[in-house]
Amino acid sequence: MKKWEIPPPKWPLKFLRWFCDPEMLEDIEGDLTELFGLRAPSKPHLAKLIFWVDVLLMFRPGVIRNFEIPKLNNYGMFKNYLIASWRNLMKNKRFSAINVFSLTLGIAACIIIFLFVKEERSFDAFHTQKDKIYRLCEVQSFPGTNTQKVALSMPGMGPTMIEEFPEIQSFTRFWGWGSQSVRFGDKHFLVDKVHGVDSTFLSIFNFPIVAGDPSGKMDLLETYLTRSTAEKIFGSIDVVGNQLELDGDLLTVIGVLEDVPDGSHLQFDMLCNIYLGAQRNPDFDHQFGSNYMNTYFVLNDQADLDDMASRYPDYLSRQMDSEDINDYYQLFLQPLAEVHLASNDIEHDYNNHRKFNGTYIDVFVLIGVFILIIASVNFMNLTTARATTRAKEVGVRKTIGALRNQLFFQFILESTLMATIAFVLALGINFLATPFLNDLIDRNFSMWQFLNSDYLLMAFGFTLILGFITGLYPAIYLSSFRPVTVLKGLGSGDKKSLFRSSLIVLQFGLAVGLIVCTLVVVQQLMYMKNKDIGYTTDHILLVSLKYDAHDNYPQIKEELLKRSNVLGVTASGQRIGNNFHQYGFKVQQDTGIVSFTPSNVVVDYDYLDVYNIRLKEGRNFSKEYAKDDGLAFVVNEAFAEELGFDEPIGKRVGHGWYPDDSLGTIIGVTENFNFNSLHYKVNTLSMVIHSAWGYSEMSVKLNGKNIAAGIKDVEEVYNQFVTNYPFEYEFLDDHFAELYKSDSQLGYVITIIAVLAILIGCMGLFGLASISINRRIKEIGIRKVLGASINDLIFLLSRNFGLLILISFVVAMPFTWLYLSGWLDSFAYRIDINPLVFLVGGIMALVVAMLTISIHVFKAAYANPVNSLRYE
Repeated sequence: MKKWEIPPPKWPLKFLRWFCDPEMLEDIEGDLTELFGLRAPSKPHLAKLIFWVDVLLMFRPGVIRNFEIPKLNNYGMFKNYLIASWRNLMKNKRFSAINVFSLTLGIAACIIIFLFVKEERSFDAFHTQKDKIYRLCEVQSFPGTNTQKVALSMPGMGPTMIEEFPEIQSFTRFWGWGSQSVRFGDKHFLVDKVHGVDSTFLSIFNFPIVAGDPSGKMDLLETYLTRSTAEKIFGSIDVVGNQLELDGDLLTVIGVLEDVPDGSHLQFDMLCNIYLGAQRNPDFDHQFGSNYMNTYFVLNDQADLDDMASRYPDYLSRQMDSEDINDYYQLFLQPLAEVHLASNDIEHDYNNHRKFNGTYIDVFVLIGVFILIIASVNFMNLTTARATTRAKEVGVRKTIGALRNQLFFQFILESTLMATIAFVLALGINFLATPFLNDLIDRNFSMWQFLNSDYLLMAFGFTLILGFITGLYPAIYLSSFRPVTVLKGLGSGDKKSLFRSSLIVLQFGLAVGLIVCTLVVVQQLMYMKNKDIGYTTDHILLVSLKYDAHDNYPQIKEELLKRSNVLGVTASGQRIGNNFHQYGFKVQQDTGIVSFTPSNVVVDYDYLDVYNIRLKEGRNFSKEYAKDDGLAFVVNEAFAEELGFDEPIGKRVGHGWYPDDSLGTIIGVTENFNFNSLHYKVNTLSMVIHSAWGYSEMSVKLNGKNIAAGIKDVEEVYNQFVTNYPFEYEFLDDHFAELYKSDSQLGYVITIIAVLAILIGCMGLFGLASISINRRIKEIGIRKVLGASINDLIFLLSRNFGLLILISFVVAMPFTWLYLSGWLDSFAYRIDINPLVFLVGGIMALVVAMLTISIHVFKAAYANPVNSLRYE
C-alpha cells in the first residue's frame, strides 16, 4: 500500500466479515474496498461514511451467513452448573461465608431502609384526591421578630378564598381543641384529640366511615367518633344516635370512623362541627388577624399555583383593609404530599403527626446504596483475588472444550446463588432485628407485610440483578484466562490489581466517611442535649389546666407547695419549648409610639424562679406590686437589643390593644434563653402576668430524689380540686426529646450503618489478607531465612493495606466535610467541625483494619520457614 492510500474503516470491515457468507466474502469485500479507494483521495470522511452505508446494505438475506446454533441439553447443563457452583461454595467455606454474610448484611440493611423510606413517603397517600389537596401556609415578617413560615391560617381565609379564586373547588378547616372531657351518663371520659372541622372535611379526606352517616356532614350539635373512642365511651361501635356532653353542649353521634392510620399527618379521636367552637363569634367566616387553625383546599386540574400566588397580595389587601399588609404576610400553598416530609422549616405546625425531616430520607437512601456498594466490593475483590485457585480449573475446562460464555455463565450462577442465599438470610436477620429497631426509632415495621406484598418479588429480583452485577467483573476476568498460560502456572492473577485496590479505597472511603458522620452527628446531638438553654428542664412535671383545674389553680398551687416533694409551682399560657405566639406590641420611643411583634407568653409570678431563668437586670414579678398584674413586663435581651434600649428598665411598653396613654413598664430583662427548638435563633420575647386570663398548663418542679412520690402528691392534690377532668401529665424532658426525635433517629441510623459498613469492610479485608499472605508464604519463608526480623515482616505485610486505607481517608474527607457542613447549617446553634474528628475517624478505621488483618500477619510472620519451603 502506498503511503498516501487510506485504509477502509476497521469496524465495518469486522462487521462484514462476521455476518457475510464465506463463499461471497472475498468478492464483496474486494468490491467495497475498491470503491472506497476511489472515493477516499478526494473526500476521505465522506468515503468512510459511504463505506458504512455499503456494508449495512449488504446485511440482507442471501448475503448473511447461516448461523448454526448447536442443540444443547440446557436443563442438564444448568443442573451441572448449579451442582458445580454449590460444591465450589462448600469447598471454600471461609471465603463463601465472608461473601454471603457481607451481602446478607448489605441486603438486610437495604430492606430496612426501604421499609423506612416507603413508610415515610406513603404518608397521606390513601386519600384519593391527594394530588389536588393543598395546605394554606403563611410567611410572616413582622418587625421585631424573625421571619418565619407558619402552618396556621385565619378563620376567614377558607370561606373568602373559595369565592375569589375559581381554582378552589372545596375547602375545609381543621381547628384543634386539644384533649377534652366528655360525659356519658354519670361518667367522664378523656378524649385526647378533639377537632372542629367543616362539613366538607370527610369528603376531602378519605377517612373510612364504618357506621352511621356516610356523607360526613355534621350539623352544629353532631359529632363523629373514631372506633377506639366509641368503644372507650360506649363499649361498642353501635352508637349512632347516642348522645354525649362536651363542655355543656349535648352532641349526637351520627357516625363512627375507622381509627386514623399512623400514616396520616392529621390525627384525631373526635370530630365536631367547627361552628360549635365559634358560637360567640358571628363573624367567624370573615375573621382575619389571628392565625389558629389549618386550612386545606382542593384545586381543580387547571389550577396554576404561580398565577394564584400573584393574586394573593391583592386579596390580602382587600380582606384586611390594609395597603401594607403584604409587608407582613405572604401566602403559599403546600401540596399534601409535602406536608409530612417538607415542613421542617415551618413553625406553629401543631397538626403534623410525626413530622420528619425529608432531607434525611435521601441520606438514608444514599447510606443504603453505600452499604450495598461495600458488600458488593467484598464479593468482587475476594473472587478476583482468589483467581489463582480457580486458574487451573478454568484452564482444564477450556482445554476439554468449554467455551468462554459457558464459563462466564458458571461464574455468574455462583454469584447469583450466593446472592440468593444472602437474601434468605437477610430476611431472617430482619425478622429478628425489626422489633429492636421499632423501639429504637419509634416505627412499626412489619416483615410479614413485606413478605405478603409485591415488594418481596421486587426485592428478590433486585437481589438476582445484584448477584449478576457483582459477579460480572469476576466472571469476565476469570473466563478470560488462556489455558496455555494458566496451565504453565504463568499470569493467573498473581499481579497486583489496580482495579482491586481501587475497590478497597472505595469501600473504606465510604466506611471512613460514615464513621466521621457518626462522630459529628453524635457530637451535635450531645451539644443540643447539654447546651445551656437558659433554664432548667429537669424534673419539671407539666399538668393541663382545664375545666375545674383552670378555675382552681390558685388553690391547687397553694396546696402543692405544702408537700415536701414539690420544690416549686408555676403556670403559663403556652408550653416552653414551643415557639410562643406573636402578636402586636407597643413601645414608647422619643419619636412616639412604635409598633412591633415579639413572641409573648402569659406567666405566673414565680415562672422565672421555677425555671431558673436568669435575670440580667431589673427585678422579677412580685405580688407586692399591684401593677405587676397586666402592666409589668419582663423581656429578654433580644427584645431590648431590637429596640436599641441601652437602659430598658422603666421603658413604657404594652400590648397592641393597650391605649397609648396606658402602657405598662419593663421591670426586668432576662438573659436570652432558647424557648424554642435549637433549630431556630432566639426571638424577641415579652413575658407578662394576666391573672384574670388564667393559664393553660401548670409546671411543677419535683424533688429529683423522690419523683414517684412527687407525682403521687400532685395527683392527690389535683383530684382533690378537679372532678370533671382526669389527671394527666408529661415531663418537660420528654417534650424536648420529641422536638429532636428526627435528629436522634438520624444519629441512631447512621451509627448502626457505620458499624455495619466497617464490619462488612473488615470482613472483606480479612479474606483479602488471607489470600494475599498465602500467596507470599514462600517469599516470607525466604526472607526469614535471609535474616528478616519479625517487625520487618509485619511492616511488609501490613504496608499495602495501610496505604490503601490512608488513600481512602484522603479521598473521603472532602465529600464528608461538604455534607456535614450542609447538615449542620440547618441548626441555628451548632458545633464547628473539628479537624481532629476526621483524624479520629481515620485512625479508628485504620486501627480496626490493622487488627482485622493482624491474625494473618502475625501467623505468617511467626511461622516456621521450613514449613513454607519444604516443597522447593
